Amino acid sequence: MPRQLPQPSRDSINLVTLLGALADPVRLTLMREMYARGGPADCAEVAGGVEVTPPTVSHHYRVLREAGLTTTTVEGRRRVVTIRHDDLEARFPGLLAAILTPKLAEWVPSG
Repeated sequence: MPRQLPQPSRDSINLVTLLGALADPVRLTLMREMYARGGPADCAEVAGGVEVTPPTVSHHYRVLREAGLTTTTVEGRRRVVTIRHDDLEARFPGLLAAILTPKLAEWVPSG
């Protein structure tokens, strides 16, 4: 039977904690990959593009979950991670798209 790992409530998601979690390049890469997929994803599949050890990947997923960015569901030995789109959009409208959309993230002001 699937079970969900503990995560903060919508109202307790803190912007400073959220941005701190996204400040790490590995976590930002994981979030961008999940955002591009658009739905629930197997943790191992998403992490295939990062060059860190499995324990380090687990640590990064835990930080993302504890910051309120993701939900992790355990299905046997498999972990499925989902971005908390609705909760994050309710707390910080437009923030996910601004940070995780590739074209916006790569924009550099001229001048």
